[in-house]
Amino acid sequence: MVNIIASPYRMDDIINLKQAGATTIVAGTDFFSVRSVSHFKQEELKEMKKICEVQHLNLYVLVNRFFVENELEALREYLKYLKAIDVDGIYFTDIGVLYEAKQLGIENKLIYNPETMLTNSLDIQEYLDLGIKMATISKEITLENMLEISKKVRGELEVIIHGRLNMMHSKRMLLTNYMKFLKKDINLHNDFSLYLMEEKRDEHLPIVEDDEGTHIYTGFTLASFEEVHDFIEAGILNLRIESMFLSIDDVCQIIKDYRYVIEHPREGRKIYKEYEEKYVTQNITKGFMYKKTGVTK
Repeated sequence: MVNIIASPYRMDDIINLKQAGATTIVAGTDFFSVRSVSHFKQEELKEMKKICEVQHLNLYVLVNRFFVENELEALREYLKYLKAIDVDGIYFTDIGVLYEAKQLGIENKLIYNPETMLTNSLDIQEYLDLGIKMATISKEITLENMLEISKKVRGELEVIIHGRLNMMHSKRMLLTNYMKFLKKDINLHNDFSLYLMEEKRDEHLPIVEDDEGTHIYTGFTLASFEEVHDFIEAGILNLRIESMFLSIDDVCQIIKDYRYVIEHPREGRKIYKEYEEKYVTQNITKGFMYKKTGVTK
């Protein structure tokens, strides 16, 4: 079964995502989650899990922060809580999370998503062999490379099929520090309207500073309507939509359109062209799927 993964903004959105065709929702909480579209209170996760069980949805939780030593005790307690409420998946980036999860016997719930790092089958297989649930293939490699990885790897894989992609994260408050350097008293914290412009290309890269630091996103919005069947045929059945900079109505429509294309493979090109024309300001592209990010010597 094709697993479409998306994030709710509020508790009420869970039903909307289910009706649109999502099978898994992703939730974030303060401190433990980075780049979550919204942050739920820890006690709300228990209620969310109950709703998901009734709606036959999976609940994945973001624990994708890098932890320093004095934060480990908080991580341990949080993982115990996630085990107690029986979440279905836990996204992680810090290998320390894997170590702590093993102490609790829940490594089989972990989903390794180190952003740009999983670019070959050997690395991915190494992590899957450690007993984790799933690994997310890097979004910066080509479709050909992704499909080749799928052929060689034994275990569950995930790809991001739609949305703005994270390009850079610094724990430093870069925007705040820049304003201080300019001697300007301007608060840019949690301002989602800001962007960077490249000198040589007409691309607007969203930049956001929040409590976890500064994040820069791609100047384009990835859309994979034409490629979704390639992923499915290759055995990659976990397809995630990045909801940042989208409304819940946008996300629901995107899910519906992917479900339609899954059932009608020949319509992928048509749907992609419709998005190109309708969402001009989002700069709809195929990301790096047909463009290598490095030079081969």
